[in-house]
Amino acid sequence: MERLLPRCKVLDNSLFTTVGDSHPFFWNTIIRSCEQNQKSWNAINVYYHMQQRNVSPDKFTFPFVLKACASAGALREGKQIHCCIVKSPHNMDLFVQGSLIFMYASCQNIDSARASFDAMPYKNLISWNMIIDAYVKQGSISTALEMFVQMPERDLFSWNVMTNGLVKNGQIELARKMFDEMPERDIVSWNSIIDGYAKCGEMTAAREMFDRSPIKDEVTWGIMLNGYAKCGQITIAHNWFEKLPYKNMINWNCLINGYVKCGNIKLAHKLFCLMPNRNVTSFNIMLDAYVKQGELGLAYQLFDNMPVKDVTSWNIMIDGNSRLGRMRVSRELFELMPSRDVVSWNTMITGYKENGESKEAIKLFTKMNMLGEKPDYSTLAIVLSAIADLGLFLQGRWIHAFIDRNNIPLDGIVGVALIDMYSKCGYADIATMIFDSIAQKERDHWNSMISGFAVHGHGNRAIFLFKKMEQSTVRPDDITFIGLLSACSHAGLVSEGQQYFKLMSLKYKIIPKIQHYGCMVDLLSRAGHLEEAIVLVNNMPLRANDIIWRALLGAAKNYGNIVIAENAARHLIELVPHDSSSYVLLSNIYICKDQHETARELWRTMKNKGVPKNTAFSCIEINGFLHEFTAGDSSHPEITKIYLLLDNMTQALRLEGYLPDIICSLFDIEL
Repeated sequence: MERLLPRCKVLDNSLFTTVGDSHPFFWNTIIRSCEQNQKSWNAINVYYHMQQRNVSPDKFTFPFVLKACASAGALREGKQIHCCIVKSPHNMDLFVQGSLIFMYASCQNIDSARASFDAMPYKNLISWNMIIDAYVKQGSISTALEMFVQMPERDLFSWNVMTNGLVKNGQIELARKMFDEMPERDIVSWNSIIDGYAKCGEMTAAREMFDRSPIKDEVTWGIMLNGYAKCGQITIAHNWFEKLPYKNMINWNCLINGYVKCGNIKLAHKLFCLMPNRNVTSFNIMLDAYVKQGELGLAYQLFDNMPVKDVTSWNIMIDGNSRLGRMRVSRELFELMPSRDVVSWNTMITGYKENGESKEAIKLFTKMNMLGEKPDYSTLAIVLSAIADLGLFLQGRWIHAFIDRNNIPLDGIVGVALIDMYSKCGYADIATMIFDSIAQKERDHWNSMISGFAVHGHGNRAIFLFKKMEQSTVRPDDITFIGLLSACSHAGLVSEGQQYFKLMSLKYKIIPKIQHYGCMVDLLSRAGHLEEAIVLVNNMPLRANDIIWRALLGAAKNYGNIVIAENAARHLIELVPHDSSSYVLLSNIYICKDQHETARELWRTMKNKGVPKNTAFSCIEINGFLHEFTAGDSSHPEITKIYLLLDNMTQALRLEGYLPDIICSLFDIEL
């Protein structure tokens, strides 16, 4: 018989000195006891010792140990036990086969669960319910529904599982139809349909079902309270709270959280103080509220006085500091945590990425991987975004290989991030291959690919893809049009850009945002239609931001239009007074027009205001390492070779007749 190799410390042999009998009953008792006391790995190791003692498992042993594997998420061990079952005389036992379905489903291996189900020569009602429940929990509602229709018989559990699955999938109309067809209903049935309406924000329908329900428990009342609170109907929620026949801690937390969502932190705090008892969730709700309001002082005061802190408490404080750019403090908290979960890692990696420290984000992900911490889909999406920011193609390929090795699907955020990474690293063709390989494309996949074409100036390809998107069942949103208009801008497709700018509001009823106006101003400016761009800016229903004025200033520089440049620069200096780029661009326009004294005066103004000139830099990836170069820097170890190669390239260009245009180059005027 195949020996099971444990992944955790083997139990002390003294535990088994009392087990002198070779009958499996004694071993089964210990395995079951360990599992019931939430010591799943101990249960698995008892089974290992049972094998070592050459005690043959019986039909009760396998279900007990498989349940332990399910609780521990021990898929590898579960598969090994499955091999033992195949070789045993209990392979056809219904209880054992059902336990295999449960183990695989709990370990999120739905294909193996289905294979075990299909291999059963006789399928009882329990096995049907387990496989349907497995599909529901995985989110495969259509498959679950197909199997539900095929069931030879159903019980109340079957109906409740399917109805609840439809509710959680947002298919409330189909759930209501199934609810109405149910031959019998219990409190679970009524709570499920009421909760479905509440989660969809249909509180009138939820109230109607609540009034019709012949039985109500504290969960029923809590669902209604939570529904009103989440819908922003906080007054009704509070009135409902007062009418509750029994108020538990969940009800208190729901109401407090409702006030937090409505931005009424004072009343939330007042209710928090009135609570007869508080749990860690109560503290975390208020902690998160203070953090998101930027009240770190109050957050720290509450955090320090918490009687018990869980991993969520620490994560909230890390996120709060990250939002304010306090990454050093966030990292200190992260290192002090008594335990971490994947959210802790994601919060830190996101913090680094959002605060412009993408290198640190990648380093932390590498550390996470070295420590054996398992990333989730969000982790991979975040780190791919950080890699895209730096253009680190080789690191991106490594993450892609990791995704392939672990069979991670690309029909969600990971696929979107992968497309974006390859596009930003300059590999639009690989991004296109990934996009084409995804069968069920979501809106974000289309948007990412259209934006990828925009980055590379492939305007016509972006338009072609947009037309394919229109032919699909996926409806474009405001992000789609930002990518499309940007693609038209980079490709100089003025008339097409104007056409799609009108289309978004006329056909899709999307109100243009500042980003869409920015794309149009950039499109018109790049094409030299400066006067038309100014008219658009002046007639915008929104106030132009620094991006729009910078686009105008850059275009005015290229076309030598001092009047528009000065106007754009004035607005830029007002919006971002400590940004040197507007001063530099405007001064170089003056230089191009031989207005050197005006340029010097502008530099004096910049110096008097204490505006530092941003140091120019560029970077390049070689063999997975990012090399950064700043203007005037000579610290790179290969700087001599670099300058020698640059001189050789310059000489070769001159021999070919190339003469650099330095009239409008950027100058730092010595004052």
